[in-house]
Amino acid sequence: MTTNPPIGLTRPVRGVKVHSRQTLGACAPTYGRVELDFEPLPAGVDSSITFACTASPERAPEYEESLAVGVMRELAATDAAEDPEARRGAPVKARARVIVRAMSWHWVDTCEMVFVRLGALAVREALCCVAEDREPHLVETRVSLSS
Repeated sequence: MTTNPPIGLTRPVRGVKVHSRQTLGACAPTYGRVELDFEPLPAGVDSSITFACTASPERAPEYEESLAVGVMRELAATDAAEDPEARRGAPVKARARVIVRAMSWHWVDTCEMVFVRLGALAVREALCCVAEDREPHLVETRVSLSS
């Protein structure tokens, strides 16, 4: 990913995959995986998120809600106060229809904050794809739960 995401989403970006690896031997729950599609919306149309996905091991409404929070905060550029180190470049204000294609979580090694952060990272990757005129790269990270 680049350090300065563009302002706005000007074309569809499909297959954005973000994975937070499990921290073996640690007490913090850090595992999560998502795959999202992004479609630009015209001015005046609010961003939305749709869950048209497979979830493993099963649906988890609390993680779906957390993912939606992370995506919507990042699209609206409202999470800078919450995670100032994560903000790179100018605030992004984008409108998008976001479709969740897949998500994976673990009974013990996942928590809601992992999906909030995965949502934000997915938005940044989609915007970088537009800026760099490329297809999405797999974003692998280990989400840190400390502030």
